[in-house]
Amino acid sequence: MYRNLLEIPIRTASLYPDRISHKSKSKTKEETHRYGEFVRLIADLAAGFSRFGLKKGDHVGFFVNNRYEWTVTDFALMALGAISVPRGSDTMPKEVRFIFNHSDSTFLILETASQLDALFGEFRAEDWDRCERLYLIEPAEREAIPAILRDRTVFYGDLIAAGREETAREPGLLDRLSNGIGRDDLLTIVYTSGTTGNPKGVMLTQGNFIQNVDANNPRLAIDPEKAEKTVVMLPSWHVYERTFEYCALASAATIVYSSAGRFAADLLSEKPEILISVPRIWESIYQKLIKAMSEMPAPKRHLVFLFIKINQVYLSSLNYLRGCYVSLKRRNRFKRVVAGVYNVARVAGLFPGHILAGLLFKPFREKVGGRLRGATSGAGSLPKYLDELFNSIGINILNAYGMTECAPGILSRTFGRNTFGSTGSPFDNTEIRISREDGTEADIGEKGVLYVRGPQVMMGYYKNPEATRAVLDSEGWLNTGDLAVWSENGEVIIVGRMKDTIVLSGGENVEPEPIEDKMKESAYIDHAVVLGQDQRQLSAIVAVNEDELMKLAEELKLSPLDKSPDGRFSIEDDRIYEVLLSEVNSLISREHGFKPFEYITKILPVRNDFSIGKELTQTLKIRRKYIEERYKGLIARLFSDTAKRQPK
Repeated sequence: MYRNLLEIPIRTASLYPDRISHKSKSKTKEETHRYGEFVRLIADLAAGFSRFGLKKGDHVGFFVNNRYEWTVTDFALMALGAISVPRGSDTMPKEVRFIFNHSDSTFLILETASQLDALFGEFRAEDWDRCERLYLIEPAEREAIPAILRDRTVFYGDLIAAGREETAREPGLLDRLSNGIGRDDLLTIVYTSGTTGNPKGVMLTQGNFIQNVDANNPRLAIDPEKAEKTVVMLPSWHVYERTFEYCALASAATIVYSSAGRFAADLLSEKPEILISVPRIWESIYQKLIKAMSEMPAPKRHLVFLFIKINQVYLSSLNYLRGCYVSLKRRNRFKRVVAGVYNVARVAGLFPGHILAGLLFKPFREKVGGRLRGATSGAGSLPKYLDELFNSIGINILNAYGMTECAPGILSRTFGRNTFGSTGSPFDNTEIRISREDGTEADIGEKGVLYVRGPQVMMGYYKNPEATRAVLDSEGWLNTGDLAVWSENGEVIIVGRMKDTIVLSGGENVEPEPIEDKMKESAYIDHAVVLGQDQRQLSAIVAVNEDELMKLAEELKLSPLDKSPDGRFSIEDDRIYEVLLSEVNSLISREHGFKPFEYITKILPVRNDFSIGKELTQTLKIRRKYIEERYKGLIARLFSDTAKRQPK
């Protein structure tokens, strides 16, 4: 148990001062930092901030991407009792101004002088007047700083040098500062990336994050004695990544900073034991695996798919015998006994195939380094097809669920209870309930709204009491806005967002996320957005994978005349449309468990130029409202066209 988060690096450095804490790479160099050095730099930076005006209770706009300096700054700010207001350096200037002003920040931390230049077109004179001090991580010529800020700008090199003088005079500075931090102290205001409107500032305390560290570390099972390694690429300001880094530091793991472009290569070279990621990353890896399998000779390809299926069945049956199964009906004892006998027989019969599968799939495990003992997928539900595939080839993925308002953990599976298709069980010290519309408790298999109560629940939204009251009641219950069901075995399955539910004109309620997840099994489709509110039938926007589109054009023998002026084949070509719609219809069908009113009758193919901050959130989830607004003209035509386009 920790009294505060600052104790994490202090305690770990006292035990493992020479172990590598962080590693980062660029095209020109590789940097490593050790735990002893890490804690000394936290102390120096905290002292430097203090020397240059920062004090307890100050709000600090902190717009920096994931890097070593991010986490050093995070701990230095909390050491002083300052309130961090973090977001990435790629945040649009308009949003930076909103967050800086709304959060009442009076200090600003940026990465580069060029980032500062971008803000000058958006910030006004009164904004700069309120900024007491600007801190820049990267060095630059003093003349590159606008004159209005030149005297108020301090570079990190100067901060650290000044702080080092202070810590030389008081070697125990960090311990003294740590003694003044309590679990109820406000640590940070995190502005949600949001899908519409201005983001809300979530107020999170030391205790909110400590609950996550205490509850999640046993589930991650990182052994401090083994010096495990992780590769991270999500933004450090996002609470999912931020909390995981706290957990990794508490377990004396090595954190390797990566990026989307380097992630696959870093997995191969660094060989991590533990990872966290989001469903979109696993979808990307899945597409690469499927592509590799499709290029195998037919006999080998069929053999691989056969053993994937064998191992899926074996693991599902083994999980059942461990109590790790999803059943949305309450069964009597006889049915459970019969199911148990059936699964015992399947485990016994398929055990040899399971052993062979472990050997056969070793090359696939090497694609993620070969040492990966487990991974957590969060910030969106892991589609079942990814869940089953990766676990079947020996890449153990735990589904997890949370939200910024809970810093973020609420539910997850564990390595000892990894139920396919389940979201998991509540964290320790966490209460949940699933409620019907009338407020009564939902029964097994009955869909309802998920509520959570526990030490991880936020204080509220900053300067927004109305929004706080809308989700957080007087008894501490937080309305997550997510729809969930209980399984017979006591686990929870998240089935969608309450506000995303589509109501067709016939009164049928449709949860779009399972349909969209299924559509993304197609190699042609990178993203999907189901549409149909108040319509008779469903349609969908599908973002088409450019490489697969080119292959399809070649297979259809489209001529150069079919290309647009930019040299790309048209996604509006009738032949391409028919293939895409046929692919969708084969996936969203009765055979795959979908009801007739969930079928997709028409699609709107678009090129996959989706980007973070526009169509996608920082964790690569689709921003549904943004996409609907961007394509509203085409969507209107889609629904006004009474002639249904069906595949031939």
